[in-house]
Amino acid sequence: MGSTSQSKRVEQMKVTRHRDKILEALQEWFCIHKEGPTLEELCTELEMQPRQKATLQRWLQTMRGIDVEWEDHVPRSLHLVREEPTEPEIQLPVTETLRYLATGLAEWEQQEPDQRANLPQALRLGMSRMYLTSLLKEDETAPENLPEFFQWAETPVVNWTPTQEIQNLSLDVTLIEDGLVSDFAHQWLVTGKDVEKQVQEKVLQDVLEYCRGNQLDESYRVFRKIITTQPVISYKKYRRLLSKDTLRPLRQYLQQVYVDLVDLSADRTYHFCPRCKYVKRERSDGSYGCRNTVCNRLSAKLKLPPNPSITRDEAETMKVVTPGVHRYGTIPGLWEIHLAEELSKLGVRVTLWPQIDEFDLLVEFSRKLHWAIDVKDWSYLDLERLQKVQYRPDTKETFIVFPDSREPELRIKVVRKKLESSLNGVRLKLISEIIAETKAILKKKNHA
Repeated sequence: MGSTSQSKRVEQMKVTRHRDKILEALQEWFCIHKEGPTLEELCTELEMQPRQKATLQRWLQTMRGIDVEWEDHVPRSLHLVREEPTEPEIQLPVTETLRYLATGLAEWEQQEPDQRANLPQALRLGMSRMYLTSLLKEDETAPENLPEFFQWAETPVVNWTPTQEIQNLSLDVTLIEDGLVSDFAHQWLVTGKDVEKQVQEKVLQDVLEYCRGNQLDESYRVFRKIITTQPVISYKKYRRLLSKDTLRPLRQYLQQVYVDLVDLSADRTYHFCPRCKYVKRERSDGSYGCRNTVCNRLSAKLKLPPNPSITRDEAETMKVVTPGVHRYGTIPGLWEIHLAEELSKLGVRVTLWPQIDEFDLLVEFSRKLHWAIDVKDWSYLDLERLQKVQYRPDTKETFIVFPDSREPELRIKVVRKKLESSLNGVRLKLISEIIAETKAILKKKNHA
């Protein structure tokens, strides 16, 4: 009898030790899925071996009616009894909504009076997001038509409860002031042909500013690497990212940049770019191509093998970065990471996005010999844009570096002598030249 009691106490100790881990796994699961996991899937989530199913089942039995419940012989009926509050399945960041509204109002104001019945796309998107937010919040109201919206736009923005999450928001700012788009609204508007992509790009700026304000150097570096190297990930990996210690401060931003793959594209079969790994879109002729033309060109030139396609059912379990994040985060990051890896292979120390993205690469040959590098994948050269890269006196050289694939159109080797005279010490190079110069320095160093 004593032996049996001792065995029960040992089992209870094991259950107690694993209870929080089981609850955490289930809470993460239900953030993504509506139905409960199978026993096999829960084993996987807990990183347990399939042969441990019986053990997991015993633990669940001790939690039944207290923490979890299910219907016998009914698959996927496992659910939490006392669920902790979770975030809504649909999240509409208020910062994005404000950017749509501000941009739409500025565009509307510039229209001729007889054209103002045609609402700009950005304004329609912003108003739709406001209305959907009010439905999700249940106790929140939003303008339902244009007259109501303009009346709302003349009242303090903080009167709309969701905006209260914005720090340091003045109590009296409005979107319209004295019949004109306010200075506050002008601070939020974005410019460009594709408003949605521009708004999505702003999330990257938000991440940068947040990390700089909180000295999150490593968190920023991990975030940038993930959106560059993993633009499409499984729900399981996505949940792991949300709970990763270095990314925990950026959780809300990860939830903004990653969306459901099936919401981005409603294809029957999903194809992926062999270079950037992003989901392709269908062309007018029925073929599929990357959203980035450079990827299409390089994939063909390098004869990159195609990535396996997946079915819609498989796509239901995948997350993908938004098109704006892909365009302004993933694509530029590919060249930056490529150059960092090539230089690291040669034996120099390379830091990506040092000092929270003051520049792209810090290359350290020795204690006294450093390079600062900004990598640019531009289709044309513009002196004003080049001059935005500042010479760094704390390094031996400051370079703006371009992929060799851009040389036919940019002609760096021909035009740099003329351009560099206006760049205050910043020099223009191709990736191959940076690698060759690195090899030469290392060879000289080794001989010495």
